[in-house]
Amino acid sequence: MGAPTRPLEGLSSDSLRLQYELSADSTPPERCGEHRPTINITFICPSSRHSGSTPKMVAESNCRYEVEWVTEYACHRDYLESHSCKLTSEQHDISIDLTPLTLSSTDHPYFFQSPSGDDPESYIYYLNVCGKIPTGECGNDLFISSCQMKKSGNLQKVTGRFVNQTLRYSDGDLSLIYPGGDKCSSGFQRMTIINFQCNKTASNKGRGNPVFAGETDCTYYFNWDTAFACVKEKEDLLCRVRDGSKHYDLSRLTKYPESSNSENWEVVDDQATESDMRYYLNICHKVLKRGGAANCPEDASFCAVDKNNRTISLGSFLSPPQTTKHGNDIRLIYTDGKTCESRTFGTQTILTLKCKPGHLESPPILRSVSSDKCVYELEWYTAAACVLSKTQGDNCKVEDPQAGFSFDLSPLTKPEGSVYNITRGGYDYYINVCGSVKAASCPEKAGACQVEKSSWSLGKVNSRLSYYDGLIQLTYRNGSQYNNANHTLRSTLISFLCDPEAGPGSPEFQVEDNYTYNFRWYTSYACPQRPHECLVTDPTTLDQYDLSSLSRSTSAENWLAMDLTDNLNLKKYYINICRPIIPVPGCDRDASVCEMKYIIDK
Repeated sequence: MGAPTRPLEGLSSDSLRLQYELSADSTPPERCGEHRPTINITFICPSSRHSGSTPKMVAESNCRYEVEWVTEYACHRDYLESHSCKLTSEQHDISIDLTPLTLSSTDHPYFFQSPSGDDPESYIYYLNVCGKIPTGECGNDLFISSCQMKKSGNLQKVTGRFVNQTLRYSDGDLSLIYPGGDKCSSGFQRMTIINFQCNKTASNKGRGNPVFAGETDCTYYFNWDTAFACVKEKEDLLCRVRDGSKHYDLSRLTKYPESSNSENWEVVDDQATESDMRYYLNICHKVLKRGGAANCPEDASFCAVDKNNRTISLGSFLSPPQTTKHGNDIRLIYTDGKTCESRTFGTQTILTLKCKPGHLESPPILRSVSSDKCVYELEWYTAAACVLSKTQGDNCKVEDPQAGFSFDLSPLTKPEGSVYNITRGGYDYYINVCGSVKAASCPEKAGACQVEKSSWSLGKVNSRLSYYDGLIQLTYRNGSQYNNANHTLRSTLISFLCDPEAGPGSPEFQVEDNYTYNFRWYTSYACPQRPHECLVTDPTTLDQYDLSSLSRSTSAENWLAMDLTDNLNLKKYYINICRPIIPVPGCDRDASVCEMKYIIDK
């Protein structure tokens, strides 16, 4: 479908583009007919460390593909890299320190011997981390940090120096790069790249050992499992689960410290196992140190607090969720809690999440605690454990049926006489959302139109939206004909993406391929609500009240109440509990209670 035809280009301070096209002498694939395929990949730096995602196809037609990829690799290098052995939360939003792996001059070097160990022609590799190898085998240069040597001793090559080293963390990958080794026959300087993986139980007092992974083009790769590569925070990517074609995303349950009104989930103690304990939980993240959990241990993801405010860690988020072997549940296991005398491992918590459409407010439930208090089992019925599904909706509205949310883009519809206007490449584009464009000399019933001297319809207006995994799309088809042999009809694809700060937002022109005009639109109307737990605990008696069964999702009606006290001024109230009301024309979309004047004959 194509190969790189031009270098990576910067679009803005936080986005980059790469274009793939077929070379002039290649034949387009059959499926593309007369079109030549083009792929535009836009890489976007996320706004914080928790928002990487898999690539998303935002437009595709006539073998022209637009892909958006939110990835930390697109961020500025100062944010991703350091030239020391540490990454700091001030500069890099995470904290990593590999200095405990640095050897002193009296230590034995880290080494790896190739499997054919007895062969005098086989290689031995010596390494240090952020320092000189404590051996003179490869010479006495003060900066040698990686070296290759034949067992027979008649060949030594420096494969990297730490003088210009780079430590880099992006999208969950931690690597240390040593450039500046001896030259290869190709003229390239040898280089070493060590990929570190978190392993809390690594040998050698947590240090672990490097394993040679291979060499290509004079670059030597090592994998290294060590406790010192464990990052305090892991991002959303690790909160998603794929099982064949089924995709799940638990990150909507994650509570982030950036949000000032975010509170930890509180767990219902189903067994009243220890009546003086309160339990606080976060998903794929440590608990937020606020409210009742303010004194919880630094790395706890599930934490118990007694009446005297003494806290215990019941496990940390160290491995991603998995689907269960039987059934469609999701299992998340938190490990390395407080030390357990009767077992070799720390306290662990097994959380089983079960799909319950429309329920994002219900609390997690503590089902059992082992007799030695080393294993806690939780169960949680929640819409976040349901498979992500594709849906469509009419009247400029679409539902996420699993979460029980609805999106309504009709506030973006411009009234007759006004439109959204973009100028690009000598053309004016006039767009409306779920409404026709009444501007310039635009053809009738056009949802979007292109104007130069003449004007062309870019598709007939309709109000059918589609939704999948956070992306809402609106397509206008059957516009004005092209001047090509097939007289193809123009069409428009608008992709709406969530930006809570954008307000209504406005369209951005992305690309026109031979037939389809693609627009991207960041707007707060494409944002789902973050769930709020509907549980309250009496701080004195620790009695718990769960009101989540009163929450109404889109499959039900709002609660209603009438005020009939004044016959001349009747009022009707729409109410929901722990989430906004199901949309009612005239009511604010974020309201949880809405008052309406009630006139009997209207």
